[in-house]
Amino acid sequence: MKIRKARRDDDFQAVAQLYLDVWQATYAQLLPAKFLAQLTTSTWHPERRWQATWLVFDDTGQLIGSCAAGPARDSDQVGWGEVYSIYIRPSQQHKGVGKQVMTASLMALRATFTQVYVEVLAANQGAQAFYRQLGFTQKGAVQVRTVPQGKLSVVRMVLHLR
Repeated sequence: MKIRKARRDDDFQAVAQLYLDVWQATYAQLLPAKFLAQLTTSTWHPERRWQATWLVFDDTGQLIGSCAAGPARDSDQVGWGEVYSIYIRPSQQHKGVGKQVMTASLMALRATFTQVYVEVLAANQGAQAFYRQLGFTQKGAVQVRTVPQGKLSVVRMVLHLR
């Protein structure tokens, strides 16, 4: 396995396909089928934040994971870091890939931020358990976010880096 920062010339269509594959598999039991059916690779634009993205490749060079993190997008969290996304191919989940790419991302954030947050689907107990293992704790109640495809119920989880 190889983890590295994304480069401007990476295949971001492959990254968007990874996102779509993970959403279709991971959220099949958590979100309405109609919501998931609306998603396409054009739903995401990972090329827009390539400088804040880590990519994970298996020993054959196949993309198996991605994590993007940087300055908080929420104006109420100025000065915080945010994990924007983490996607691990379903066949590679529960093998330590997510933990390793998150560790790389959090180390990069630690250089600039003392606190970081991530928003997780409220129904995604597996992801919440993953973040708790990394030291994140839930902050506040469930919030509803509106995205072009519909509404999502999320919880915010926070981690103090120092």
